[in-house]
Amino acid sequence: MLLLGNVGQQLDIDDIEDDMVQLRARITGQQSTDRSQDEARSTLWREVTDLELVVGELARLPVANGALPAEAVRQLVRGVDRTSARPKQARVQRLATFAESSGIASRMRSMKA
Repeated sequence: MLLLGNVGQQLDIDDIEDDMVQLRARITGQQSTDRSQDEARSTLWREVTDLELVVGELARLPVANGALPAEAVRQLVRGVDRTSARPKQARVQRLATFAESSGIASRMRSMKA
């Protein structure tokens, strides 16, 4: 009877060790996923920052060339800042509405022609 108790206990220990190996593998996999997501987030952050710099420079060009008044660009930026917490589609729609109402869109169309 004592022998069967030891065998049962050893089987329990083996099961626990197997569970621990599986848990370690899951934790390692989760950490790898977390690292990948962190890297992707950092990459996106850098890209957004680069795009913000480009957009800023692109906004300065028509003002510097006299194609757009500086106040129109300021209003556009304020409009984007106010809507930045909204979903993308709402921001795009608001920006398009603002561009039409302020005359920026027609100026941009005439510049393309």
